[in-house]
Amino acid sequence: MTNEKQEELVFTPYITLKNGHRIYARQYGKKVFCFPKKREKTDGSN
Repeated sequence: MTNEKQEELVFTPYITLKNGHRIYARQYGKKVFCFPKKREKTDGSN
């Protein structure tokens, strides 16, 4: 079984903060915010 760590990029035009406020990328001169999303890929072979 092989475990590979991969990072996938997530693009979103806004971010919702914990306090409920929404920040839009256009307020900061951007089109979208970009975040790395870590995911672990598992190969089922032995």
